[in-house]
Amino acid sequence: MYRCNMHSYTTQFLLVSIVLVSANRNPVHLVDNTYTTLLIAINQNVTEDQRLIDSIQEIFTSASGHLYQSTKQRAAFNNITILIPKTWSDDMTTEKATTEKYDIANVVVDEANPNYGDAPYVKQHQPCGEKGEYLHLTPTFIVEREWSEKNYGDSGKVIVHEWGHLQWGLFEEYATSINSTYYVDPKGVVEATRCSLAVTGTSYDFNTCDRSGNCKPCNTDPESGVLPYPYCVFIPDEPNQGTASYLYANYLDSVVNFCHSDPEGDPNSLHNVLAPTDQNTLCSYKSAWDVMELSADFYNNNNPPVDAMDTTPVFKIVKENEFRTVLVMDVSGSMSSNNRLNLQYQAASKYIGNTLPLYTWVGIVEFGTSATTLANLTQIVDEETREHLTSLLPIRTTGSTCVGCGLEMGVEVLEDSIFGYAAGGILFLTTDGEENQYPYIGDVTPELVAKEVIVDTLAFSDSADPKLVGLSDETGGRACWYSEGDDSTALHDCFTASVTERTSSSTETPVQLSSYKTSIAGGASYTDTVYIDSTIGRETVFYFFWDFSSTVAVDVVITRPDGVTINSTDPQYTVDDTSRSIYVKINGIAEEGTWAYEIYNPSTSSQVVEVSVDSKSVDSSTQPIRLSSTPSTDYVTDSPPMAIIYAEVNQGYSPVLDAKVIATVERPSPHSPVDVQLFDSGTGADVKKNDGVYSGYFVDFVEATCITECRYNIQVAADDYDQAAQIRTISRSGAMPRNYTIIPGEEEGVRVGDFSRVVQGGMIQVDNSVVYVNWSDPNDDPFPPSRIIDLLVIDTSYDNASVTLQWTATGDDQDKGTAFMYDLRFSTNFSQILNNFDGCDELTNANLTNGTLTEPKESGQIEVITAILPSSGPGFAYYFAIRATDDVGNIGISSNTAQTAIVAAPIITTTNKPTTTETTRETLSPTTVEITTMYQPISDDVETWKYTVLGISVFIFVLAVTGGLIVLYKNYKRKNRVTPVKSASSPTMELESCSHLDV
Repeated sequence: MYRCNMHSYTTQFLLVSIVLVSANRNPVHLVDNTYTTLLIAINQNVTEDQRLIDSIQEIFTSASGHLYQSTKQRAAFNNITILIPKTWSDDMTTEKATTEKYDIANVVVDEANPNYGDAPYVKQHQPCGEKGEYLHLTPTFIVEREWSEKNYGDSGKVIVHEWGHLQWGLFEEYATSINSTYYVDPKGVVEATRCSLAVTGTSYDFNTCDRSGNCKPCNTDPESGVLPYPYCVFIPDEPNQGTASYLYANYLDSVVNFCHSDPEGDPNSLHNVLAPTDQNTLCSYKSAWDVMELSADFYNNNNPPVDAMDTTPVFKIVKENEFRTVLVMDVSGSMSSNNRLNLQYQAASKYIGNTLPLYTWVGIVEFGTSATTLANLTQIVDEETREHLTSLLPIRTTGSTCVGCGLEMGVEVLEDSIFGYAAGGILFLTTDGEENQYPYIGDVTPELVAKEVIVDTLAFSDSADPKLVGLSDETGGRACWYSEGDDSTALHDCFTASVTERTSSSTETPVQLSSYKTSIAGGASYTDTVYIDSTIGRETVFYFFWDFSSTVAVDVVITRPDGVTINSTDPQYTVDDTSRSIYVKINGIAEEGTWAYEIYNPSTSSQVVEVSVDSKSVDSSTQPIRLSSTPSTDYVTDSPPMAIIYAEVNQGYSPVLDAKVIATVERPSPHSPVDVQLFDSGTGADVKKNDGVYSGYFVDFVEATCITECRYNIQVAADDYDQAAQIRTISRSGAMPRNYTIIPGEEEGVRVGDFSRVVQGGMIQVDNSVVYVNWSDPNDDPFPPSRIIDLLVIDTSYDNASVTLQWTATGDDQDKGTAFMYDLRFSTNFSQILNNFDGCDELTNANLTNGTLTEPKESGQIEVITAILPSSGPGFAYYFAIRATDDVGNIGISSNTAQTAIVAAPIITTTNKPTTTETTRETLSPTTVEITTMYQPISDDVETWKYTVLGISVFIFVLAVTGGLIVLYKNYKRKNRVTPVKSASSPTMELESCSHLDV
């Protein structure tokens, strides 16, 4: 075990905290029982509409009152800012914008997400209890109030539902998969998944609905040998007695609470720990209030109840400002080492000359012993402006290091502009050493925070001041580290990310296709390719940076997909000897396909050449495939050190699935970089499967001799060279609607085709007190396998008294590698499996007829086993949980609980419905199960019946039924149209055209 000091740690790693970030979103805090900094932003593509502004204010005013009630008088909205696009009328605004930007908003208003339609939802990819990224609302949901309230109930209550995800990291309490719609309780009673259990309703078998709209109730009696199956749908009563939960059916008028676990609290809001909900699975069976009370909002009785508080928010409307940045560049004497000043000049030249979009504003400050303004805040309007600003970049070193001087001067440049204020401006600070001149970083930080100035920091070399990361954290900026290694591209990547991560919603923001370094021997050539995919091609630029130690430029020849070559004689080809740079700017739209390039080194000595390729969307109306990344923390203080790396691949709101995503983590010298594959599997570090967010644990922190504190740089690359990536609509819902037909149906995936993206994924700095793992000692292994969260019963056999279980394999160190063995337990007592895993009956290989528990598969692969159980029959509900152990005995946390009842198979008679003139044309006809229960109409309210039975069934159907069953059912729906009929015993049951059920 290596130690930085006498600090020790325990192998109970789960006590280690990971401070998670939300990609630098606008911070929201509860102070004196009110949220005062909520930012709602409208996308630039949304048409100007005063009704949108009016409805937002009405909805969030309603939400504030409901929030106050649901939090037991402890929280409400106060000051809310609405950010409108630059193109909207000035007379709609009430104040000037400062720090408000669309890409940091807590609530975004934009076109529909294909996976959600017009349903409100929160983008949520972090663990239970951690904040979501943003809430997405559509203009339809906001403006078409009659439509939204018919489908979702009170719009203000919908916001409270989503606030649970966004602010407190809660998860859904309704069934989100076909395997979680029902469960069997310890008494053998079949219950619909919901919270609280006090919500009353009836389960109907949608597959038995006749043409009059009458459906049979589901058989939910295990003793009959029949359990609910995919078409069995629970319809909550309206009115109802259940008072919770907002995470279940917030549209019920009776629902006013989140579920709690207090046995002395409201019994109609009591948490249902048995239900197979996402909240139970991902929050280890804690109630919503259990999680909420651990948040900063309510922890340790923060913000206690306030009686009779005015919950009416105050709104201000502002228009987004232009992007403003000031380069604050170190020119102290140490910058003359290792060509640092030259490299800084090279990176800044690319940043000003190409990366910054037109019409952004940039200033330049240099600092050594003191600071000097080299360029006032200037708007980039053409190439001449870019060239002029580049000519002003510092090229000489002088003096000591006064970082505070540079920061103060940067603020002055922002204030002494046509804007007249600094708020919302960005200072991009590059420095290579520890400050040694007053004022210091700590002296000027309060002013920066008070004036709402954002500071991005680039630690140039190992010697850079360790306080830089804290400066970025306090001001809401990004922190980067450039190691000066021969393989590191972090210098250029950090400059690029400072723009692209803040303007990712704009089609004018470039994407990076390639970024790497290679060493080319004297007189030798190097060849490589890059693929220009169909979503990009506009303003494509190839960059080649050669070694400052050489006076001879490399020579590059680029070959287009059509075979045409571009060389140094082409007008598109530019050489800048001062910055050791070659730019090849492709005219028009770069041709889709493989572009090859050859780099020749004419020097007699080897040269390290850096290659980078950028491109914009193929046109201004098309979103390109984008990659973004962030670590769970940029500063590690716990032992053993650990972090999660997140990366997202998407095209607009459509997630790109099945891409290959690799994070390369550069470590302190002399340790080599480590590759970490990230997965979108819903296991290990990844919270939600198939959402386009790829995640993975990073544990390979190492002992090293660092001048200040050790830093780790992250670069993430994504591609489809495996020919697997696809964009596919996957049916999802935020707040549960009455009418599930409004949720988009699942569609077949569309192949993305070849693409490649690279992005700077941030940095991680490690506190000197941290105790490192000695990786050379196989017994020094503090990391257990990660928790399995998708244990599932996929089959049972009454005759064989067997159960088949499935789960995704975990790793040896969290989700890395291969575990040593599994420990699988079962019980007929839910409380026992949840609270006393070791006391439950164990299943071993001797109990298996298929699969193994002693030879786990590699992390991420699917495991399936079939086990024989000791008894079965009416009244037996079985609960299963599993955990993995590694080769040194570290034990993972027990999994989610899977449950089933093994019952005798019923006698089933299949009948084909009578054919009609229309159905005789079909080769497929539906098969139904005959259950000896009388038909009963679901509701006297035709609209309620249509929007609940059809809708919820389709949603559940969409989530899980695949392959031939979908084809069968779709053909049935198309040809077996339902006609309205009147019944003397019931009102009209008018079933809408079955085409509404298409999936």
